[in-house]
Amino acid sequence: MSSNVRSREPRPGEHKSSAAVRARILETSFNIISQFGYSGMTMSKVAKTSKLPIGSVYWYFKSKDLLLAAMIEESFFRWHSETAKRNRPKAGEKFEEHVMRIFGATDTPKFFAADFWRLGVILSVEKFVPEQTARQQFLEIREKQREELANWWASTLPQGLLQNQPELPIKLSMFALAMQDGNAIAGASGDSLDDFQAMLAACLINIVEQAKQKLLDEALES
Repeated sequence: MSSNVRSREPRPGEHKSSAAVRARILETSFNIISQFGYSGMTMSKVAKTSKLPIGSVYWYFKSKDLLLAAMIEESFFRWHSETAKRNRPKAGEKFEEHVMRIFGATDTPKFFAADFWRLGVILSVEKFVPEQTARQQFLEIREKQREELANWWASTLPQGLLQNQPELPIKLSMFALAMQDGNAIAGASGDSLDDFQAMLAACLINIVEQAKQKLLDEALES
């Protein structure tokens, strides 16, 4: 698992210094979480594994909360910058075609970045975790993803269906993220589904097919 360091102003509690050392801390933190989980990642373990003085780790990140927030932010930025252009709907692409392309195709990268998503979900379900900055960071990212998916599908669903069910893109995006949350939690215990995305694509398409059938039935009854 690797991090992606980009030029930005440090958040409150971080110090502006060597990008290489900062990247080393983030990289080490990701590896520790991969091996020992969220609760197993401590500032002292990060310092020991990265062969840095504990004071150096705290120089860049004043708390585990700020370190986790940076991990979530940078992972999302890397993933989104790599996938957003490829995954947005193409001109004239229908909903079913778009969903199958981003979720159902076996030759394209997975839509969701499972590592940062799993960490974020663990934080988000615990309202009173000490790491509230990291938790809020993920919740904001999750909302951005919900809005992006809803906007994409508002542009690919049939106009007649949208006029009848204007809330459908939002419901679909909420469903997709809820399913991803569940699979991420399952992954924390080693039970995530390898073909989860193909199953999600099939579910989304079936929901839309049911909505179309409902619209047709209503038209026949009127």
